[in-house]
Amino acid sequence: MIVGYDGVPLVMGGGRPDEIISGEVRPALAREARRLWGVENNIYQLGHRGNVAVQGGAGDCPYTYMKDLVDGNYRVPWEDEVRVTDGVSCGFPIPTRVYRGPRPSRSRAEANAKPN
Repeated sequence: MIVGYDGVPLVMGGGRPDEIISGEVRPALAREARRLWGVENNIYQLGHRGNVAVQGGAGDCPYTYMKDLVDGNYRVPWEDEVRVTDGVSCGFPIPTRVYRGPRPSRSRAEANAKPN
């Protein structure tokens, strides 16, 4: 399935294994929607909740799941019952890397420095 910038499916496969579909995705439309559609933009909304009720939206972190996510403690109540937690059943190899959090950011000077 290929989905457009507004969440509407552009092309859907027929459900056959390994089927190849094609479609046109226009990044300019997605960029425009990000800029102009604040209310419909979920990523924007994550940091600007309630912009209908509060001018500019609320940017705090009031919900338990948000605090748990930030602290690395997020779990759903049925976490221990989840059976499929990787892509092995879809043909992907078992992951070998462990997530260690974000990498320290480099300054622009470091990122643009030429190697000796």
